[in-house]
Amino acid sequence: MATKLLLKPGAALWVSDTATLDLVGTLPAGVTRVDAISSAGVAVLRAESRAAVDALLVAHGDRLAAVPVLWVLYPKGNRADINRDSLWPLLVPHGLRPITQVSVDDVWSALRFRALKEGERQMGDNG
Repeated sequence: MATKLLLKPGAALWVSDTATLDLVGTLPAGVTRVDAISSAGVAVLRAESRAAVDALLVAHGDRLAAVPVLWVLYPKGNRADINRDSLWPLLVPHGLRPITQVSVDDVWSALRFRALKEGERQMGDNG
């Protein structure tokens, strides 16, 4: 799983909780866990519901766009009140756009985000 999430040797990893680390699995050699999201090269957030996404955004929203590789894990199918199509609009106001999705396992998917480039319009902005 670590390879799918672009975790490479020497990366600085931040995870939202220990259960998320279990989902990521075995870390490549040299990956360092960091306590501050602002120190991360890769951040992995796990959200089981819309309320969990909202809580993560309150806690970390102002720092998410600075993380080079940002993943948000969410339950597949109809297991929760969020999915790919309802998740990404929640992160757009934080200067992020979705760029790819991967399957983590039978229960979880992950959506990768990146910061908007200078002058780039937000997704859904038709103006």
